[in-house]
Amino acid sequence: MTDRDVVLVRGDPLARGIGVTGLVGTVVLFVGLIAGSPGEPPIKATSAQAAEYVRGLDATWIQQLEIVADIGMFVLLWFMVGLALLLRRADGEVPLRSTMAFLSAVLVAGFVILDSAEEAATHRAAELDQGQLAFAYDVGHLGLTNIWLPMGGFAFACGWIILTSRALPRWLGRWGVIGGVALGFTQFLWTIEPAWLIPYLAVWLWLVTIAVLLIRRQAQPT
Repeated sequence: MTDRDVVLVRGDPLARGIGVTGLVGTVVLFVGLIAGSPGEPPIKATSAQAAEYVRGLDATWIQQLEIVADIGMFVLLWFMVGLALLLRRADGEVPLRSTMAFLSAVLVAGFVILDSAEEAATHRAAELDQGQLAFAYDVGHLGLTNIWLPMGGFAFACGWIILTSRALPRWLGRWGVIGGVALGFTQFLWTIEPAWLIPYLAVWLWLVTIAVLLIRRQAQPT
C-alpha cells in the first residue's frame, strides 16, 4: 500500500469533523430552502404565478429562513472544500481533479449565497409590475439549473479520485462519476422535472453518504 492509497483512514479527526459539517450544512440548507419557499410554483410557472409567489416572500420569517439557507450553504462549503483537500492527498503530483472539485464547490456556494434576485424584487414589490417580478423569479429558479454543472463536476472529480485510489469505498467513486456526469448534462432536460430531479437527488444523497462515512470513521482502504 502506497502513501497515495492511504487518504482517509479510521480515526482521522479531521475527516470526521469535515463529515459533521457536511451533515449539518445539508440539513440547515434544506430546512431554510424548503421552509422558506411556501407555495413555490413549478419552474415553468406562468408570469402571474411567479409574480404572486415573489410578492408573498415579504414576511419577516421567510426572510430569516433565507438567511438560514445561506448559512447552511456556507457550512456545506466547508465540507465540500474539506473533502476536495482530503482527496488531494490521493490526486497525484499535479492535483488537477481535486482542484477542479474545490473550484466547483466555490461556484455552487457562490450562486446560492450571492443570488439575491428574489430578495431584491420582494423588497421593491410594490413598485414592480408582474413581468418584472416574474423575471426576478426566473433569474433565481432558472439560475438553479446553472449550478447543476459545477455540482456534477464536483461529484465527478471526487468520484474519479476515489475510483482510482483506495481513499473511500470504490462504489462511492462509481456513484460520484455516474451521478456527476448525469447531473452535468441535465441542463438539456431542465423542463422535464423527473429527468433532472433523479440525478440531482442522487448527487445530494452521495454527498450525505460520504459525510456519514467520515463521521463514523469507516472511510478505510477497500
